[in-house]
Amino acid sequence: MTRATYPEMRGKVALVTGGSSGIGLATAAAFAAQGARVVIASRDQRRAKAALKALEKSGDAKWLEVDAADAKSVRRLVSTVVEDLGRLDYAFNNGGSGGHGAPVGAMTEDAWRKTIDGYLTSVFFCMSLEILAMAKAGGVIVNNASVDGLRGYPFPGGAAYAAAKHGVVGLTRSAALEQAATKVRICAVCPGWIDTPPVANWMKRDRAVAQVIVKQTPRGRIGEPAEVAAAVLWLCSAGASFAVGTVLAIDGGYMA
Repeated sequence: MTRATYPEMRGKVALVTGGSSGIGLATAAAFAAQGARVVIASRDQRRAKAALKALEKSGDAKWLEVDAADAKSVRRLVSTVVEDLGRLDYAFNNGGSGGHGAPVGAMTEDAWRKTIDGYLTSVFFCMSLEILAMAKAGGVIVNNASVDGLRGYPFPGGAAYAAAKHGVVGLTRSAALEQAATKVRICAVCPGWIDTPPVANWMKRDRAVAQVIVKQTPRGRIGEPAEVAAAVLWLCSAGASFAVGTVLAIDGGYMA
């Protein structure tokens, strides 16, 4: 795919949580290719090392450890970024994890709380501290929601995940309105089925599921992480300056 260029991103600082694989890694690479100084943040140092090696050809990148569902960990992350790099211009809140999926009638309280904390509370922690870090100079925050934040989950067992992602959409829009007259812009992307490790592995394990997933996407294929990354960068760019609270579906026509 052709990559757009955003000269204003050169030398700026971009933070990507969950940046070690999939959509996060693709977005980190896209920021780095624009000349931004990139921080990928995740829990797994082994995966992070592999990600940094993959990013070597793209540009300037470093890794910091974070558990996005832990407020103290996120506070350390954001303060370290600002202390080490002097600023924070772009943040893509992409990291997330959850408990074991199950239908609502069978879901445990622990699984519910892990999923809500991993996919929703984590975004709240990150965004609240990023807003403070960007307050003076300004910046853009993009949250990774999902088409599952726009409709019900299409397979049994995903209710908690969908609830969390609906929450991300509501949180994004509300925070964007709070910051609309300031220098901080906030938006979200809602990817459909994307070729990330969890989706790819699921489709390999279950051919029936794979067929349903492709049928759900009018484009006739699942998306590439780079296609979501391109949308994130546009939302962060100067050309999207009037996009406030925008929730952008990148889904191959799923929600059309």
